[in-house]
Amino acid sequence: MVSAIVVLMTERCSVCGEVGGWAAHFCFMRRGGAGLRPMVQERDIAAIIGPELDLLGFECVKLELVGSSGSPVVRLYIDKPGGVTVGECAKVSRALGLVLEREDPFPGRYLLEVSSPGNNRPLVSEEHYQRFAGQDARVAVERAEGKITYTGRIRSCINGDLTLETDGGDVVVALREIVRAHLINQEYKIDKKRPKEKRPSRQSWRRGEQ
Repeated sequence: MVSAIVVLMTERCSVCGEVGGWAAHFCFMRRGGAGLRPMVQERDIAAIIGPELDLLGFECVKLELVGSSGSPVVRLYIDKPGGVTVGECAKVSRALGLVLEREDPFPGRYLLEVSSPGNNRPLVSEEHYQRFAGQDARVAVERAEGKITYTGRIRSCINGDLTLETDGGDVVVALREIVRAHLINQEYKIDKKRPKEKRPSRQSWRRGEQ
Protein backbone atom coordinates (compact mmCIF):
# COMPACT_ATOMS: atom_id res chain seq x y z
CA MET A 1 0.00 0.00 0.00
CA VAL A 2 1.35 3.42 -0.95
CA SER A 3 1.54 5.92 1.89
CA ALA A 4 2.17 9.65 1.96
CA ILE A 5 3.91 11.85 4.49
CA VAL A 6 2.19 15.13 5.29
CA VAL A 7 4.18 17.83 7.11
CA LEU A 8 2.83 21.12 8.45
CA MET A 9 5.29 23.53 10.09
CA THR A 10 4.55 26.76 11.93
CA GLU A 11 6.68 29.14 13.97
CA ARG A 12 6.23 27.16 17.17
CA CYS A 13 5.32 23.62 16.14
CA SER A 14 5.35 21.08 13.36
CA VAL A 15 2.80 18.39 12.60
CA CYS A 16 3.59 15.42 10.46
CA GLY A 17 1.53 12.37 9.67
CA GLU A 18 1.70 9.31 7.48
CA VAL A 19 -1.50 8.62 5.58
CA GLY A 20 -2.05 5.15 4.23
CA GLY A 21 -3.85 2.24 5.88
CA TRP A 22 -5.55 2.70 9.24
CA ALA A 23 -3.19 1.25 11.80
CA ALA A 24 -3.86 3.23 14.94
CA HIS A 25 -0.65 4.77 16.17
CA PHE A 26 -0.28 8.43 17.03
CA CYS A 27 2.64 10.23 18.57
CA PHE A 28 2.65 13.70 20.13
CA MET A 29 5.98 15.28 21.04
CA ARG A 30 6.91 18.12 23.31
CA ARG A 31 10.35 19.62 24.05
CA GLY A 32 11.41 21.39 27.21
CA GLY A 33 13.24 21.19 30.49
CA ALA A 34 16.31 22.74 32.05
CA GLY A 35 18.18 22.23 35.27
CA LEU A 36 21.23 20.73 36.96
CA ARG A 37 19.86 17.53 38.56
CA PRO A 38 21.17 14.03 37.74
CA MET A 39 19.42 11.84 35.15
CA VAL A 40 16.21 10.31 36.46
CA GLN A 41 15.00 6.74 35.99
CA GLU A 42 11.80 5.42 34.40
CA ARG A 43 10.27 4.76 37.83
CA ASP A 44 10.83 8.42 38.76
CA ILE A 45 8.98 9.65 35.67
CA ALA A 46 6.18 7.13 36.26
CA ALA A 47 5.74 8.47 39.79
CA ILE A 48 5.59 12.06 38.52
CA ILE A 49 3.08 11.58 35.69
CA GLY A 50 1.08 8.66 37.10
CA PRO A 51 -1.40 10.64 39.22
CA GLU A 52 -2.20 13.06 36.36
CA LEU A 53 -2.64 10.18 33.91
CA ASP A 54 -5.05 8.46 36.31
CA LEU A 55 -7.07 11.67 36.66
CA LEU A 56 -7.33 11.90 32.87
CA GLY A 57 -8.66 8.32 32.74
CA PHE A 58 -5.86 6.64 30.77
CA GLU A 59 -3.75 3.57 31.38
CA CYS A 60 0.02 3.71 31.10
CA VAL A 61 0.64 0.70 28.87
CA LYS A 62 4.39 1.23 28.79
CA LEU A 63 6.87 3.95 29.68
CA GLU A 64 10.39 4.09 28.25
CA LEU A 65 13.21 6.53 28.94
CA VAL A 66 15.53 6.46 25.94
CA GLY A 67 17.95 8.75 24.13
CA SER A 68 21.15 10.25 25.51
CA SER A 69 21.69 11.71 28.97
CA GLY A 70 21.90 15.16 27.39
CA SER A 71 18.72 14.76 25.35
CA PRO A 72 16.44 12.15 26.96
CA VAL A 73 13.19 10.95 25.38
CA VAL A 74 10.19 9.99 27.52
CA ARG A 75 8.19 7.54 25.41
CA LEU A 76 4.73 6.86 26.80
CA TYR A 77 2.09 4.48 25.41
CA ILE A 78 -1.44 5.10 26.68
CA ASP A 79 -4.75 3.30 26.29
CA LYS A 80 -8.33 3.18 27.54
CA PRO A 81 -11.39 1.01 26.81
CA GLY A 82 -12.44 1.60 23.21
CA GLY A 83 -9.06 2.90 22.09
CA VAL A 84 -7.41 6.31 21.96
CA THR A 85 -8.09 9.17 19.54
CA VAL A 86 -5.67 11.71 18.09
CA GLY A 87 -7.24 14.45 20.17
CA GLU A 88 -6.83 12.43 23.36
CA CYS A 89 -3.14 11.87 22.66
CA ALA A 90 -2.77 15.64 22.22
CA LYS A 91 -4.68 16.29 25.45
CA VAL A 92 -2.49 13.92 27.45
CA SER A 93 0.67 15.34 25.87
CA ARG A 94 -0.25 18.89 26.91
CA ALA A 95 -1.26 17.87 30.44
CA LEU A 96 1.81 15.76 31.13
CA GLY A 97 4.06 18.36 29.52
CA LEU A 98 2.87 20.88 32.09
CA VAL A 99 3.47 18.41 34.91
CA LEU A 100 7.02 17.71 33.74
CA GLU A 101 7.72 21.41 33.31
CA ARG A 102 6.52 22.05 36.85
CA GLU A 103 8.53 19.19 38.40
CA ASP A 104 11.47 19.76 36.00
CA PRO A 105 13.18 16.39 36.60
CA PHE A 106 15.69 16.56 33.75
CA PRO A 107 19.20 18.08 33.73
CA GLY A 108 18.63 19.57 30.26
CA ARG A 109 16.40 19.39 27.22
CA TYR A 110 14.01 16.47 26.84
CA LEU A 111 11.40 15.13 24.43
CA LEU A 112 8.03 13.76 25.54
CA GLU A 113 6.28 11.31 23.21
CA VAL A 114 2.71 10.22 23.91
CA SER A 115 1.42 7.45 21.65
CA SER A 116 -1.42 4.99 21.30
CA PRO A 117 -0.30 1.35 21.52
CA GLY A 118 -0.83 0.76 17.79
CA ASN A 119 -1.66 -2.59 16.23
CA ASN A 120 1.08 -4.44 18.11
CA ARG A 121 0.21 -3.50 21.69
CA PRO A 122 3.07 -3.95 24.17
CA LEU A 123 2.55 -6.49 26.96
CA VAL A 124 4.36 -5.52 30.15
CA SER A 125 2.54 -6.80 33.23
CA GLU A 126 0.82 -10.00 34.35
CA GLU A 127 -2.49 -8.14 34.18
CA HIS A 128 -1.86 -7.43 30.49
CA TYR A 129 -1.44 -11.13 29.67
CA GLN A 130 -4.53 -12.03 31.68
CA ARG A 131 -6.61 -9.34 29.98
CA PHE A 132 -5.62 -10.46 26.50
CA ALA A 133 -5.93 -14.21 27.04
CA GLY A 134 -6.94 -15.81 23.74
CA GLN A 135 -5.05 -13.25 21.65
CA ASP A 136 -1.95 -13.97 19.57
CA ALA A 137 1.34 -12.61 20.90
CA ARG A 138 5.07 -12.60 20.19
CA VAL A 139 7.26 -13.02 23.26
CA ALA A 140 11.06 -12.64 23.39
CA VAL A 141 12.76 -14.50 26.25
CA GLU A 142 16.32 -14.16 27.53
CA ARG A 143 17.83 -17.37 28.93
CA ALA A 144 21.27 -18.79 29.61
CA GLU A 145 21.29 -20.42 26.17
CA GLY A 146 20.44 -17.11 24.49
CA LYS A 147 17.41 -15.19 23.26
CA ILE A 148 14.35 -17.17 22.17
CA THR A 149 11.23 -15.75 20.52
CA TYR A 150 7.89 -17.54 20.82
CA THR A 151 4.77 -16.81 18.78
CA GLY A 152 1.44 -18.20 19.89
CA ARG A 153 -1.92 -17.70 21.55
CA ILE A 154 -2.02 -16.60 25.18
CA ARG A 155 -3.67 -19.40 27.16
CA SER A 156 -3.14 -18.14 30.70
CA CYS A 157 -0.87 -16.20 33.02
CA ILE A 158 -0.91 -17.33 36.64
CA ASN A 159 1.53 -16.65 39.47
CA GLY A 160 4.18 -15.19 37.17
CA ASP A 161 4.05 -17.98 34.57
CA LEU A 162 2.77 -17.35 31.03
CA THR A 163 1.42 -20.24 28.97
CA LEU A 164 1.50 -19.84 25.18
CA GLU A 165 -0.19 -22.18 22.70
CA THR A 166 2.33 -22.47 19.85
CA ASP A 167 2.48 -24.62 16.73
CA GLY A 168 4.87 -26.92 18.59
CA GLY A 169 2.63 -27.24 21.63
CA ASP A 170 2.18 -25.33 24.86
CA VAL A 171 5.15 -23.34 26.17
CA VAL A 172 5.45 -22.03 29.73
CA VAL A 173 7.51 -18.87 30.20
CA ALA A 174 8.35 -17.12 33.45
CA LEU A 175 7.52 -13.41 33.26
CA ARG A 176 10.93 -12.56 34.74
CA GLU A 177 12.53 -14.08 31.62
CA ILE A 178 10.59 -11.91 29.15
CA VAL A 179 12.53 -9.00 27.68
CA ARG A 180 9.91 -7.89 25.14
CA ALA A 181 6.36 -8.91 24.23
CA HIS A 182 3.48 -7.58 22.17
CA LEU A 183 0.18 -8.57 20.63
CA ILE A 184 0.02 -9.48 16.94
CA ASN A 185 -2.50 -7.82 14.64
CA GLN A 186 -4.49 -6.36 17.52
CA GLU A 187 -6.85 -3.87 15.88
CA TYR A 188 -7.58 -0.62 17.72
CA LYS A 189 -10.56 1.36 16.52
CA ILE A 190 -9.34 4.94 16.56
CA ASP A 191 -11.49 7.87 15.57
CA LYS A 192 -14.45 5.75 14.47
CA LYS A 193 -16.19 8.59 12.63
CA ARG A 194 -13.56 8.71 9.88
CA PRO A 195 -13.40 6.25 6.96
CA LYS A 196 -10.74 3.60 7.47
CA GLU A 197 -8.75 4.54 4.39
CA LYS A 198 -8.29 8.09 5.74
CA ARG A 199 -7.11 7.18 9.22
CA PRO A 200 -3.48 8.16 9.74
CA SER A 201 -0.99 5.50 10.81
CA ARG A 202 1.20 8.05 12.55
CA GLN A 203 0.98 11.69 13.47
CA SER A 204 3.43 13.82 15.41
CA TRP A 205 3.30 17.20 17.10
CA ARG A 206 6.49 18.95 18.10
CA ARG A 207 6.61 22.11 20.21
CA GLY A 208 9.49 24.47 20.73
CA GLU A 209 11.05 25.03 24.13
CA GLN A 210 8.91 26.91 26.59
